[in-house]
Amino acid sequence: MATLAVLPSTQTYTPAVSLYSLEEQLVALAETVDLVVPEKEEAFLADFQQALSAAVDKRDRVAQFMAHLENQITFAKTEIQRLQDRKDWYEKTLDALKLYVIRVIRGMYEPDKDARYPKLEGRTVTFSLRAKPATVEYVPDGEALVPAVFKTLTIKLPAERWEELLDSLDMETAGDLIDAVKKAEASIDKRAVKAALEAEVSVPGAYLDGATSENRKYSLVRK
Repeated sequence: MATLAVLPSTQTYTPAVSLYSLEEQLVALAETVDLVVPEKEEAFLADFQQALSAAVDKRDRVAQFMAHLENQITFAKTEIQRLQDRKDWYEKTLDALKLYVIRVIRGMYEPDKDARYPKLEGRTVTFSLRAKPATVEYVPDGEALVPAVFKTLTIKLPAERWEELLDSLDMETAGDLIDAVKKAEASIDKRAVKAALEAEVSVPGAYLDGATSENRKYSLVRK
């Protein structure tokens, strides 16, 4: 009886990849974009290009995935705003409640000579008031009245004009310099103003808020 011999094939057999598999591979590649490390980026791009080129009928999935990401971005923005609004409400309510407690303590007690109020004791909590440092404030349009000795002036001008100023300070250059100044920003040294006011030196346009018992500000301490 003759024997049927099976000879090994000289060709390598590669199973065909289904469009479904290519589609899944394409989506998987797209979903791993944020996980690609720099040294693997070229290999990833090669794989992605191969999948995108082969899956001719399934490229819409990439566009769908992009649309999905855009929807998620919109959803995230909405959630961020909602949570921000919720946070703002909590903060507003907390600030109002603190002010009520402060008013209650100040209404119940009289401060001592050091402007300290007695503590309000509970079973598990103690409320107390801490005097805030006085702050520098201004009367309406008062910042313009503050003397120049308390101010620092920041002037912006083209670098070319600055070089000309260094080279020459004649009258013509000085006039050009004045014309070249685009904007002058004056900032007030509040620490210097506060020191002057605390030393009872008058500073036009400015005053200390919270420096007297009548207008002193307090913060609530909860322990």
